[in-house]
Amino acid sequence: MESVSLNLYGHSNILENVRMFVNDKMKKIKACLIIRNKAGELLLQLRDEEPEIGKWVLFGGGVKCGETVEQALAREIKEELGYEIKATDFFGEYGDNGIKQMIYILREPVESSGLKLNEGAAMRFFAPADIDGLAVGFNFKQILNDYFNRKQINL
Repeated sequence: MESVSLNLYGHSNILENVRMFVNDKMKKIKACLIIRNKAGELLLQLRDEEPEIGKWVLFGGGVKCGETVEQALAREIKEELGYEIKATDFFGEYGDNGIKQMIYILREPVESSGLKLNEGAAMRFFAPADIDGLAVGFNFKQILNDYFNRKQINL
């Protein structure tokens, strides 16, 4: 009988190939959080690295192998803002250039005094009227507009 070698990721060990495959797929899932203050403004991060350097984005990041989306979201927010998430609601699933984006809303409003920026060039709260003229990265402008439109419908 002839043996077949699965060497997709440059490893002869099949378990290492499977691990690399799963990690590759997990990189294509992002968990992001809509954070608001008591005035209803949304918190955005100014990116300081490519892609989308110099543009405003939601806080969040990639899901690692072995993590749920919710675990990744909690880890990313803790890393980026030093903030522990207490409760979220699922907002929606989006896609951008082959990346699945799982968007959540933080239930409780947060003020910037309770946050510490650990990643990115800056953070700032923006009112709905400020979003249209803002340089927003990825497809987050659509997500933010959807959030503001849905909020108006539910009032």
